[in-house]
Amino acid sequence: MTDPLPDINRGGSPSWEVKDRYREVELQLAIFSHRLSARLGIRPVDLQCFNLVQRHGSISIGALAQLLALRPATTTGIVDRLAEGGWVARDRDPGDRRTVLVRALPDRLPELFAHLAPLGEDLDAALDGLEDEELQVIARFLDRAAEATRRRSASLEE
Repeated sequence: MTDPLPDINRGGSPSWEVKDRYREVELQLAIFSHRLSARLGIRPVDLQCFNLVQRHGSISIGALAQLLALRPATTTGIVDRLAEGGWVARDRDPGDRRTVLVRALPDRLPELFAHLAPLGEDLDAALDGLEDEELQVIARFLDRAAEATRRRSASLEE
């Protein structure tokens, strides 16, 4: 009987080892995000939305919907929940009053950061002792991995 799993699930080359570790990090981040959102009393997609708003500053519902790969109406519902919970506020775009911009509010950040700080400390410990050149290689890989994942994600929409 042949193994139905593709070669991606088998070890061997150093690049396979890196991709396998990337998959493990991706899985652990998904689990962490799920547990963190439960602890904060919001849905995982709400936490993703808040993270995007915080990263981008003021952002329109349409742009947010594109980044989340969701419909604008669905994104509006997420923003409604976040606004009710004190995570975000809506403002009119001064350049186009028809557009609503979403921005993160600072009130809930201490609660969020209280849960993120220990992970940040653990990541600092994991990076401790690495040379600057090694850190630059890791950063370069993560940039490329994020871009590759972004491209593949976009291709699933087509």
